[in-house]
Amino acid sequence: MLTTTVAGRTWNFKKAVGRNAAAGNGFTQPYDVALGPEGVIYVLSRGAEGAGGVVAPNKRIGKVTMDDQFLGDFGHSEFTWPVALAVDSEGNLFCSDEHLNIIASYNEDGERIGEWGEVGSDEGQLNGPNGIAFDADDNLYVVDSGNGRVQKFTKDGSFLATFGSAGSDEGQFDKPWGITVDSSGDLFVADWGNDRVQKFSAGGTHLMTFGSAAGGELNHPSSVAVDSEGDVYVADWGNKRIQIYEPDGNVITSLHGDAVEFSAWAAEVINANPDAQKAYRRVQDRTQIGLLDRPVGIAIDADDNLIITDSTRGRLQVYTKEKDYMDPQFNL
Repeated sequence: MLTTTVAGRTWNFKKAVGRNAAAGNGFTQPYDVALGPEGVIYVLSRGAEGAGGVVAPNKRIGKVTMDDQFLGDFGHSEFTWPVALAVDSEGNLFCSDEHLNIIASYNEDGERIGEWGEVGSDEGQLNGPNGIAFDADDNLYVVDSGNGRVQKFTKDGSFLATFGSAGSDEGQFDKPWGITVDSSGDLFVADWGNDRVQKFSAGGTHLMTFGSAAGGELNHPSSVAVDSEGDVYVADWGNKRIQIYEPDGNVITSLHGDAVEFSAWAAEVINANPDAQKAYRRVQDRTQIGLLDRPVGIAIDADDNLIITDSTRGRLQVYTKEKDYMDPQFNL
């Protein structure tokens, strides 16, 4: 449905942004999204599946806005398996590449200004870096997926700390993926292989675990985000939905996708192609068009807009959360 209301909260579907495209105002397997200064949204295109190990032009970072402006893209032919994005306090963008085992950085103009990372399992070395997130002091947490841990660095790549190990006990990980830092400085990690999310203090102390494979609650979660009211959003990759949790870990509801109308960019392509228009009009159940298909990355802006990378469909889906929602009163 276009509006979801549960437990005194309401999420309204706002719009879709983008389309499948190898270049220009579109995305190829969008994997992550990050918020830049002045309303800029960075979108990481992983590139076509099957192109693993290959540096290709469609692996890139796009710059867009919520009102469908395409501001350009960069990083063409500079990545192999790019995974995640994060923005520091100065507006510089950082990107992890799990094949090259590096963290690359760019300024607001898309110029590459740095790169660090060394493959290995010692402290400060990386093996398949995935999710990345900055804390309030511009320290960068890196999900070191192949080593089953999270490492903390300065943004220039100097090692600071590490926590976690491979396994399924509390505080351990199996192919962890996404990470976020909430307003209190606590960390949430999407523990992909263990079908759960774990919460830690800034120092790496395990605080809580929520979600499991039992009953299909989570199926390989890929990313996590926290809104201004503490609700937690998990990209439930295997179940093709977003699971929303209360701060105590109880499930509130799920979002399955509502993009039944094309984005502005996709509409331009459809409207210019009479055959495509006819094919669209023949679709009886447009609900299927609107569903999420392999959501990977999520971000939440200052207005509690939820931005989801709808990976297979090459677009973003955007929801907004109503604050202080009250059920309507009826006089009977």
